[in-house]
Amino acid sequence: MKPRNILFVVLLFSAIICQAQGIAFTTGLTFKQAVAKAKKENKMLFMDCYTSWCVPCAKMAKEIFPLKECGDYFNSRFVSIQVDMQKGEGVELMKKFQVQAFPTFIIFDGNGDEINRITGGSSSLDEFLKRVEEAQKPDNSVPMMKKKFFSEPEYELGMKLIKAMMDHGQDPAPVIDEMMKNKWESQRYDRSFFALVLANTDFRSPRFDKIMLDIDRLNKHIGTEQTRRMILDSYRTGMYLVASGREHDYTVDDVRKAALITAMLDFPPTEGIALVPRIALHVIEQDYDKLIDFYDEVVRYVPANDAFKVILNGLLQAQYPKMNDAQKAKYENYVNSFVKSATYEAQGMENSLKFMKEQDAKAKK
Repeated sequence: MKPRNILFVVLLFSAIICQAQGIAFTTGLTFKQAVAKAKKENKMLFMDCYTSWCVPCAKMAKEIFPLKECGDYFNSRFVSIQVDMQKGEGVELMKKFQVQAFPTFIIFDGNGDEINRITGGSSSLDEFLKRVEEAQKPDNSVPMMKKKFFSEPEYELGMKLIKAMMDHGQDPAPVIDEMMKNKWESQRYDRSFFALVLANTDFRSPRFDKIMLDIDRLNKHIGTEQTRRMILDSYRTGMYLVASGREHDYTVDDVRKAALITAMLDFPPTEGIALVPRIALHVIEQDYDKLIDFYDEVVRYVPANDAFKVILNGLLQAQYPKMNDAQKAKYENYVNSFVKSATYEAQGMENSLKFMKEQDAKAKK
């Protein structure tokens, strides 16, 4: 055999050995069959929930799973499988186990009952194995944490439980409501807790109303700027959907409430990000005269270097095709008044108007 061929065989054999040293993922089995295999071997089942586009998933598969220490730990304790959540059986498993983030690693007992799960990749083997160890402890399972928390509510446990329930696709509302009764103001209005509350609270709900009634205390503990920014961010994306004419499930009253909340937050009048709910209100009401007036009286004075200024101008432009001829003329006057300032921004608006008029003329032919 030629030296070059010998070298190729050696390298190939080495690669196979290295691969075998890591987690020995079982292939070709359905989830039910994998559970049966784990039960028969008196092991737990480890399921790696991934997608083809998930970068952390690929990083784990390339840098963590093939390590010998990883294989030594997993192969003696688990039957391990990898499931693409967007293909084959993975689509149903994603729904069944409410997998909402990637990667998600789920640990099952021999009966196929979930013990716990880990969400997100790890930067090192030590970190990953530590997370797996913690997940196997009975006290860290959601049922056990719930039992312990509701018998004796405690801040750190509550925070841990909320995050775990979110990872499991469960509604943590009962835990949040209990924690909001916390007598310790510094914990009740802690920034980390407040972020979790907002992540699980619709601005149309009674809980959100309660938050707004407590805004003075939130300002005191978190700071006015942070508080109002976090509150706005909790519904801003939805208002952008309305303002841009995209699909949404909001009513006029919903959008009006968002606009009123934003007004209560008392943002500076030139803060572009805070103008989206007001724009959304005019759009959902289809009051394009008021929309143009709002741009003329308020939006035009948002500084050109504001990151949202271009987005705001785009929102108005998106409504142009829906305007009647009088409103289109009014919009044209608004743009022309802007052009007189001879700014770069105005030139961009003028070019956009010219293009839209051309498109509008073509549509009428």
